[in-house]
Formats: sequence, structure tokens, C-alpha cells
Amino acid sequence: MNRPRHVGRSAPGLHLPRLAAGGGRYLADESLSGELHLVIVRSREPHAFISVDTARAAAAPGVRAVLVGAEVRAATDPMGMMWSAQIQREAPTWCLATDRVRYVGEPIAAVIADDAYLAEDAAELVDVCYETLPPIVEPSATSRPVLYDDWPDNVFGRTRFEAGDVVAALDGAAVVVRGRYVNDRVAGMSLETRGVRAAWDIARESVTVWTSTQSPHQVKASLAATLRIPESRVRVQCPDLGGAFGNKACAYIEETLVAFAARAVGRPVRWVESRAEAFTATVHGRGTVIDLEVGFASDATISGIRATVLLDCGATPYMVGLGTGVVAAAMVLGPYRVADALSELVGVVTNKTPIGAYRGFGMPEATFAIERAMDEGARRLGIDPIEIRRRNLLRPDELPYWTAAMMCLDSGRYGELLDLVAAEVDWARLQDDLAGARAAGHLVGAGVACYLEASNFGPSLTAAMMGINNAGHDRAVIRMDASGLVTVLTGQVPMGQGLETVLAQIAADEVGVDLDAVSVVYGDTLACPYTGYGSGGSRGAGVAGSSVMLAARKLRDRLRVLAAHLLEVDVADLEEANGLFSNGSGASISLPDVAAAAYHAKDLPPDFEPSLEASYTHDPRAFAFSYGAAAAVVDIDRDTGTVSIQRLVFGHDCGVQLNPGNVEAQIVGGVAQGIGAALYERLPYTDDGRPVVESLWDYFPPLPANVPPVELVHLETPTPFSPNGAKGVGESGIIPVPAALANAIRDALSTEFGDERACSVVDTLPITAERLLAVVDQIAPPVDPRKEYTREVRVTGMAEPAV
Repeated sequence: MNRPRHVGRSAPGLHLPRLAAGGGRYLADESLSGELHLVIVRSREPHAFISVDTARAAAAPGVRAVLVGAEVRAATDPMGMMWSAQIQREAPTWCLATDRVRYVGEPIAAVIADDAYLAEDAAELVDVCYETLPPIVEPSATSRPVLYDDWPDNVFGRTRFEAGDVVAALDGAAVVVRGRYVNDRVAGMSLETRGVRAAWDIARESVTVWTSTQSPHQVKASLAATLRIPESRVRVQCPDLGGAFGNKACAYIEETLVAFAARAVGRPVRWVESRAEAFTATVHGRGTVIDLEVGFASDATISGIRATVLLDCGATPYMVGLGTGVVAAAMVLGPYRVADALSELVGVVTNKTPIGAYRGFGMPEATFAIERAMDEGARRLGIDPIEIRRRNLLRPDELPYWTAAMMCLDSGRYGELLDLVAAEVDWARLQDDLAGARAAGHLVGAGVACYLEASNFGPSLTAAMMGINNAGHDRAVIRMDASGLVTVLTGQVPMGQGLETVLAQIAADEVGVDLDAVSVVYGDTLACPYTGYGSGGSRGAGVAGSSVMLAARKLRDRLRVLAAHLLEVDVADLEEANGLFSNGSGASISLPDVAAAAYHAKDLPPDFEPSLEASYTHDPRAFAFSYGAAAAVVDIDRDTGTVSIQRLVFGHDCGVQLNPGNVEAQIVGGVAQGIGAALYERLPYTDDGRPVVESLWDYFPPLPANVPPVELVHLETPTPFSPNGAKGVGESGIIPVPAALANAIRDALSTEFGDERACSVVDTLPITAERLLAVVDQIAPPVDPRKEYTREVRVTGMAEPAV
């Protein structure tokens, strides 16, 4: 029969009616009988020796227990890291501090009480005495004091990628562009903060943990290790997830702490992170400085690239360790033809919240650096920004292409997509329009940026070579019941991006049933198959989707074998039409009848096992690389410094689009976050190591009015490394937007304010209105960052690190 095709903008959202009707069940919505509440006492100092007195808190009404570091450490192990390459030093991460704290927000004690209000009140009674120590705020390899006594300095780790002779390449270049490109720290800001609930069985031999995570199997492994129990005695369940953006992709110390507390008090325990807590307790993103040199030959082709990536890891190298810096160092070469390159990473610790995964995972930082340098190269050489990129982009006949960082770029039509973006924005006419607007006194400009997104994360061998302790494969199980309904079981966790709908579509298309006949089960390590890396690395469509596709095909093959047997015809002669199997001679049988026969087992082919189930484990051969280009047009208000985005054209190619509507939504959502990182969002610290942002009063994500309509253009170039041809799209939207906006702002400023002043403001993100106003008003010193947050504090930026 002709299989239904559900791919397209009209494809229904599988769980949309439930969520739209208020049927979503998030972690904070659920509770168990007798459940107690846990509140964490967190450090108020960035660096200090501590002593803790819990007597007053323990005597407070409703308090069941107060836990401190010494008693928890005696019965647990430190949390391991997902990325633990040999280049990294050891820095154990414990549930609770004992005698020393290293950042504001580090857990010191936990109060367990009958309700959240009593727990909060009692937490105020925990007496913490601080003997303050000098904090390390600026990321530097030579800073003092040393945060870990057994380290010789504050360098957490180093690595490098090298090919060719970069010294000779730069020495022989006609033009060398040098710049320092800074990405400040940002917050993930999912709608739902993190939360954990835990309950042990009566014998306290096994534990069930409910947690808002993207990676239930990884959390399970972490809990087993930290609690010193076999993995078989740990069950992790994920309710509906109210967003994640990467910062829920790793295990957290709170999961071990809540599980330990539940065992200690013999009752279920819950902890739900407050929004204020999230700004210091949940890992931050970005925090990277890239010093970059790009040499250009006289024909504007790249002759060599040299980069130094400085990653501010924060106080405790968390689960992903140097991961974001490793990716930034590898991806700084961009989608360009580069034979001679050297890219070095230096990761250092500071007295700040740990850095972790955030949408883009090092790629926006790398793209910002190389795309800013490409624009400056075009200016120095006197050619158009589109043209310099066109001359350097890899051609389709050069792909697959191994970069100097040993990444295999799989497939793409890079130049063609850039030309589509230029045509959509009408780049040539736009330059004339901008010239006219400038003549009338407007500060307007246009910018472009190309990008790559490393997606389909998962090759297990590659992951091991990168120092990742988790495998990269993904397993799917497909079942059909006796009535013909299909269930997909996956280790992936939907977090608002519509993954469950895409997996259901794939199963429906392959098995040959309607979409509403498919349900997807996820978020339970007891019921769902293992996936090596969780829902991260843009691997849902290409990796999990391929697992579902191939498992569904195996199930389909079993159906055909059984149908052919029942109709007494060879499988090759079996016909399908209008939902029926037929033998070509008038006899037919429906799919539900075939399914029922598989379970009744009265008439089965030889060696055919009763029931209908199939599984497949997909381990991709290599990464896939989505790619594209973004063009932005901006207008800067001279009186306020406000940047108004007049147009934003986004071109992308993520291989086969399994659900174009979801792809578009992913791009637009990523673009919004890219605008936030470019113009508004930052997590600064004072010069004595205190976080400036403590609530949403101090943090400025973009509002709907700040996000223009996104004009999308598409190509579809399948990846050869994925059975379904799909590449990831989860991070594409956020990657090129900061670079494109920075280049547009640079273009707007260049005519009146000169190269040096223009670069000084656009090479550090975010490019805030206050910083722009300092340039527009021609104020010599930079604006005092206190004005951005209406706080009487001195903010220390990241613009002058010492490596």
C-alpha cells in the first residue's frame, strides 16, 4: 500500500493538545505521600574557609534533618565528569562543601523539613562562619592564589589542533587580521528551573529519582557511582521538561544530595530550584575569549589561522569539563578551506559558577571570532564581505573534507546557500539603500556570517578519543500490539522541540500506519532503552530518528513475513494497497488482523516468534555538519544606543527535513537566543567575585519586540553518515546571529567612528546600548557597567585576560 507521509508543516504535534489544555505534568506538579522539602544553604562568599553550626536550624519547627558536608562525604563519592580527557586535572565535585567554598552559590548545607516554608525559615538559621580568601575573577593561567592545593597553577587543562606551518603561512600573508573576541557568560534560562525528587524502597536498597534532565541514563550512572550502589538499583524518571537548552544535559550534585537525603530521613524528598538560585547554581554558558590571527593572500583566500581559546571554567570543572572550549578551538576554522592552522585551548578555574553546556556548545564563540575576522579581512583588502567568504568556502566537490582539527565535514553546498541569502536580502541594492540612509544621518549597517553546526553527536569511538566517558549510540524499540497500535520506546527526552512528534512520524511512515496510531514512551530508565549521550548535541533527528527508522523497518519486515504466510504467497509477491495486504488473487488481510495473528500464535511461519517487536541500535559513523549563513540589517538610535534589527535573513541546510515546521521553529528559537547573547544577556561579576545578577530584575533576555520576523531560506543536502540523511538543527539558529549582528553594527559605526573604536565595541558580547552610546557620544573611557544593572558595584569584565 502507499504509506502515509506525515512530514510537513501540517504534521500535528503529538502532545500539543495535552499541553495546550494544561495537561503537562512537570516535576513540581507531582508529589508523593509524606514527601519532605529540601532547601540548600549556599555560599555567600566567592572564596573562603568555612565552619558551619546547624544547631539552631535543627531545632526549628518542622525540621527533620540538617545535612552538612562531612556526613554526606562519608557515604558518597564525588561526581565524575562526562568529559574527562587526559588533558584535564582532577578537581572533585562534592554534594556539599566541607571546609572551603570556591564560588557564590556552592552548596554548604541542606535542610529537610515538612514543607518548603519551614525549610526556608530553618535554612536562615544555619550559621556559616567565613574566613575570606582572595578570589580569582579574571581568567588567567598565572593568577593567584591557586584554587586547588595540589595544582601548580589555575590551569585546568590544555589542548591544541595543528596542521601545516602556520608561522610561515602568516609571515607570507598579504594581510593579517588580529583580534580578541569575547563572549561573556550567559544563563540558559529555560522556563522551568531544575528540580529533583527521590524516594527509596522500604528496604532502602533501590532508589527512584525524578529529575528535570535531558540525559536520564547519564544521571542514573552518576547516581549509582556517587551513592555507591549498582546501576540496577537506580531508576530515573523525567516528567515533562519545560525547556533545557543544554544546561540540563549533565548530572548535577543536587541529584545525589536529594537521593542521599531521602535515604537519610527515610521519606521521599523534593527540591525545586528557585529562579534566584538558578543564576548561580545552574551551570553558565560561554565565558570564552578567543585571540585570533587570520592571514589572507592578495586574492583574499585564507593563508593561515592561529587561535588561542581561553575558557573560564568557573570554580569546579563540572560534567562537561573543557568540552565547550575543545569544540570552540576545533570549530574556529569555520566552513573554510584552511591548510595551515594552529588552535590552542587553555582552560582555567576562577571563583565563579561552573561553566557547562549551553545551546551551541562552543560553536557560537568560534563563529563569532572567525566571522568577525573575515569581515575585517574584507575591509583591509577592499572587497565585499560576501565575496571574501565565497572565495574561501569549501566547494561541494571538496567534501567530505578533513579540517586541521581532524573534523570531517560531511556534505554541503556552502557557497550556493550564501548566494541564496545574499539574493534574499538583495545585498547589492541594500548597499545603495544603506548609503542613502547614512547620508541622511542614520546609523545603519548590514552584516553577514557563515556557520557550521556539528550535529548528530554520537560516534562512540570519536567520543572516546575526545575524552567523553559516554558512548554515542542510541537504541530504539518499536512494538505493535494486537490491535495494530504502535509504541516507540526511546532514551531521548523531548524538551519542547517536538522530538516525540518527529519520532512518531518516522515510525508511522515506516510501519505504514496513521500518525495517531503511534505513541512515544520516554523519560524512564526502567522502561526505555539506553542512549549513550542523552538528548544533546543535536542528535534527535539524525541519531535517534535513524534508530527508530531502522527498528520500524525491521518491524515492517516481520509484518510482511507474517502477512505473506497467512495469505499463502511469497513475500516478494505480497501486495499492499489501501491499508490491506493482498496476494494478488483477491485474498487480503488488514494490518490489525496480521497483528492479532502474531499474538494469537495459532498460525505462524516457522521460527517466527509470537508478538511484534523490533529494536535497533544506531551508532553513527561520524558527525554531521549542518551549515548556513545569516544576514542582518540594523539601525542604531543615536540618542539611546538601542539596536533595532530591521531584517534578519537566515539560510540553513540540515540535510533531510523530517518535519519542516519543527525545523523552522528551532531556527527561530535559536535566533532569539542569539539576539540575546549579542545585545542583552550577560552574567558579570564584581571585582571581588560576587555575581551581579541575582534575579530576573538584573538579567535581560530579549523580548518579543526585540526579535524581528526571521526570513528563512533552505537547502537540503543529506548527510552520508546518517541512514535517514538528517542533520541536527537544535543549535543552528543561535550560532551565526551574534556574528552577523556584530558585523552589521560594525558596518553602521565604521563611517563615522573609525575602525579602532568600532571594533572596540563590537568584538565583545553583548554589544549593549550603554556601550554603543559610549562610542556614539565619543566618550573616551568605556561606560561604567554599573549603569547597566543599577547596582553600586564595580564590574570586572573578561576583555583583558592574561594567558
